[in-house]
Amino acid sequence: MMTMILTLCTLGFAIAQKEYRMFELIYLTPKAGMTKVLEENLKAHNKKFHTAAPYEAFIKTVVVGEHEGDFVWLMGPTTFTSLDGRPDDDAHKADWATTVEPFVEKAGNVEYWKMKEGSNYDPEGGMENYNMQHIRFWEIKPGKYEAFMNALMKVTKVFKDNSYKESWSVYINQFSTNSGRDIAAVSNMKNWATFDQDDTFVADYEKIYGKDSWKAAMAVFNDCTASYTEEIGKFN
Repeated sequence: MMTMILTLCTLGFAIAQKEYRMFELIYLTPKAGMTKVLEENLKAHNKKFHTAAPYEAFIKTVVVGEHEGDFVWLMGPTTFTSLDGRPDDDAHKADWATTVEPFVEKAGNVEYWKMKEGSNYDPEGGMENYNMQHIRFWEIKPGKYEAFMNALMKVTKVFKDNSYKESWSVYINQFSTNSGRDIAAVSNMKNWATFDQDDTFVADYEKIYGKDSWKAAMAVFNDCTASYTEEIGKFN
């Protein structure tokens, strides 16, 4: 679990810095037999109320991970200040209550993820290149945030220097909820075939940072983390 001091620092940073990239997300478990209906209704809701920044929203389906089978509803990029003006009128509430909630078995795990400044690599073409998303979540041991983040940020340079087709960015969970999800590394990719491509990452990493540098990085990751999990989703 992140320490209270770290939580307060990250929250303070979010308030002080007005320009940043943050997403709100919520997991929605569809009722049995209602998956397609819920998907279409979420898309329709987003089209009505969430088409423009900073309230643009989209959905994805979790296909690997703890929340397999759930939809993830995401809004952003946005800011905490913008949240005060989010769509919340009677029409919005009524639409969600009548077209979404009746088809949801469980809703929860609301989280706010802010991108670490300087951590992103986005190939040309943006989201139009991607149909899937691979996320790695870490729970950070108390006092180990800085060491872990310093090691993780080195990965960004590897992506940039080698012009990978997949994107890369690091996000920080803005609230500590004992979920085991303190930091996330997000990679968008085109399809499942990405996992069959020749993996040159370690060799590319060591070209930049030296022989056995990846082994040393892994030692830092293992020393700094209490848990690790992955999630793969498909954009709807």
